[in-house]
Amino acid sequence: MRRRAYRWTTRQLTRLIFGEYRALADIGMTGMPNASRVWFLVAGFFARLAFLRLVRCEWVHFDRIPKGGVIIASNHVSSADPAMMASAIYPRSPRYMAKVELFQKEPIIGYLFALSGAFPVRRGAGDRLAIREAERLLAEGAVVGMFPEGHRSDTGALMHAHSGTALLALRTQAPVVAVGITGSERMRAGWRSLFARTQVRMTASHPFVLKPPGRRITREDIDSAHTSIMCAIAEELPPAYRGVYAHLVDDDADQADRPGAAA
Repeated sequence: MRRRAYRWTTRQLTRLIFGEYRALADIGMTGMPNASRVWFLVAGFFARLAFLRLVRCEWVHFDRIPKGGVIIASNHVSSADPAMMASAIYPRSPRYMAKVELFQKEPIIGYLFALSGAFPVRRGAGDRLAIREAERLLAEGAVVGMFPEGHRSDTGALMHAHSGTALLALRTQAPVVAVGITGSERMRAGWRSLFARTQVRMTASHPFVLKPPGRRITREDIDSAHTSIMCAIAEELPPAYRGVYAHLVDDDADQADRPGAAA
């Protein structure tokens, strides 16, 4: 009884202070807060300071990220990756597609994800609501962060990825920036890694746009776009991190001929 009363009170206060996040309410998770710009600016400031002072973060070519709606597609080797990416583009606030299970960790973890601007995706099935929310955010000029692999790589090397990022890129024709992350897998040691001055490098590609050749997006179009995105990510990674997409990278090729090198 107490737990029900506590949850009811928490949700009512959340609605009053932040408003309700419709993307979560649409899938039955009522009373979750809207993204808060003030929260992000305050939390993001201290996160950026921590990553600069305690972790040796190196953010390379992030000045390439254009203004307006843009998709950032990255490999995923640590739970800290989203926060480090947000710190790299601060004060812009990326909106991440995150598995719905994270929002179900009430009251603290789920609320923090919602406040930070993450939006839910139900893994294992084509989630049209998640794609529509991403399209809406891009139309509003947001940075949408995507991890095509769907979850962290245990080995640090790229795994077989899902095609949702490619579909979103084709439907919106928003510019895509591929990011390669190395070193953050050592952050799995927890807070000890902060004081060990872990070296993390995040490298951004040139933005590129993917367009379907015809009026309708076909399975072949999605597969081709998916290959281009994963190739662009792999090119920003050293060979040991390229995993199943290593065959897509020609280290001897001229940079101008690479999928991620088009301005």
